[in-house]
Amino acid sequence: MKRIISTLLCLGAALALTGCGGGKGEVSGTVKYLGKPLPEGTITFYDGGRGAWSSPIKEGAYTVTGVSAGATKIAVQTPIPIAFGSGPVPKTTSIPAKYNDPEKSGLTYQVQAGSQTHDVNLD
Repeated sequence: MKRIISTLLCLGAALALTGCGGGKGEVSGTVKYLGKPLPEGTITFYDGGRGAWSSPIKEGAYTVTGVSAGATKIAVQTPIPIAFGSGPVPKTTSIPAKYNDPEKSGLTYQVQAGSQTHDVNLD
């Protein structure tokens, strides 16, 4: 009986330390808009209200760490061009507004535990 209780306590502790979601993933890849790497922006993975993980996009490349394994929805944002003082408005790449909202973007990914690659193509 002591052995069963000890085993159950160890299993409970292991679940508490790792969570029930199946681990964490690191997702890297390239974000392209109209076939070209997105110069800059932010990519965010959402896992249904439990969490969100973001990464900057630099010359198309991104790496998001610590994402809960499982189904995610993805949003991509680009900087808003704002002029400071009398200077020129910075040039940025505009993407369709739907990509700002994970519920409307149509971008999804099934994150696995460990490292993986997922390229995102925006049209």
